[in-house]
Amino acid sequence: MTGEPNRPSNTVPMKILCNMVLIPDRKDEVEYFTVDSRGYPTPTKTVYAKKEATIIVGHRERNNLMVTPDDRVFTGVFGNNGRLSSVGKELEGQELTVVVHIPEEN
Repeated sequence: MTGEPNRPSNTVPMKILCNMVLIPDRKDEVEYFTVDSRGYPTPTKTVYAKKEATIIVGHRERNNLMVTPDDRVFTGVFGNNGRLSSVGKELEGQELTVVVHIPEEN
């Protein structure tokens, strides 16, 4: 076993057609991860298990989450173990800005 993912990733590229500003909800958290050699953002955070995320390649501050058509942006999901879905090996070593979507409680 090589440790490679054996099923499709839950990461989906977003098509950005114009400049956009992403505004996280009040409870959302902004984290920074680096992509490992297998294409996974590290580290694993079990508190984020099953949470959805918006992933931007590159470092962005929470108060400046503007993206352009030239940016690579994805949606992704944290698995049961708190590992974010793969963004691809070609992004190895890249820093990611990850907006973790924390649902509002009813």
